[in-house]
Amino acid sequence: MLRVSVVVPTRDRLSSLRRALESLQRQQGAAPGELIVVDDGSTDGTAAFLRELASAGAIVHVEGPGKGAAAARNAGMRHATGEVVAFTDDDCEAPPDWVARLGGRIVETGASAVGGRVVAAPDASRPARLSQAITNGIARALNAKGPGAAFLTANNVAYRAAVLRAAGGFDERFAGAGGEERELHERLRARGERLVYAPDIVVEHRPPLGWAGFLRQQVGYGRGARLHFRTGRGARGLGPRHLSAAQYLRAFAAALTEAQPADRVALAVGLPLSQAAVAWGYLRGPRA
Repeated sequence: MLRVSVVVPTRDRLSSLRRALESLQRQQGAAPGELIVVDDGSTDGTAAFLRELASAGAIVHVEGPGKGAAAARNAGMRHATGEVVAFTDDDCEAPPDWVARLGGRIVETGASAVGGRVVAAPDASRPARLSQAITNGIARALNAKGPGAAFLTANNVAYRAAVLRAAGGFDERFAGAGGEERELHERLRARGERLVYAPDIVVEHRPPLGWAGFLRQQVGYGRGARLHFRTGRGARGLGPRHLSAAQYLRAFAAALTEAQPADRVALAVGLPLSQAAVAWGYLRGPRA
């Protein structure tokens, strides 16, 4: 079994971070080789909480550069000593076999990266549930065909550490959430690496998202997409590509099946709003 280092970037989400770390400390079968938490400039008491855990030997505490999740993940990667580096977020909770299954799936498949599925927690807000349904719809549409996966998310993914380092890690020009995973994974595929989507490996997502936050999130995804298409470094025909109309239709149909029955009417309304926000973000472009 390969040794797995787990990296969790965080910023100003102390209450959800506590739940995330509790879930990672309950791992069975294969505990994390090390649990690395990267504090990317929190001001809510997170730093003191992490220093206490680190002094007890429960985690490795890394002070991030304050440049966003991509840079924070890279900071954690640089401290990782395992052959595999797994990533999740501070608003996610992993099941007890998460580490063992990700590491085992990399061994079984020989892949360079394995990414699982993310589901909204039952008590997550409706905007959070809709956002997750849309993301899962895109994942199902993009991973439906072709050798290997094309769309994995950084809150439930593991990489062979040597491969990730050789590729240069996440592109730190992506300061906000959105686009950085897609850019990295297209870059890995262009290098001949194989990615595997494992929808049976599931983590639960509970982002603190209201309707205003939902729209800001979608605008951020648009900005990230613009940066991705501006700076994509793919090769062999695997560089940045816009989704086709058929892919959009498959993604939206899949999103409707991903949504809870009580959310489907709201999703039918929210989908065009989300895409308008994404388009607005794309037109505005990335932050300077």
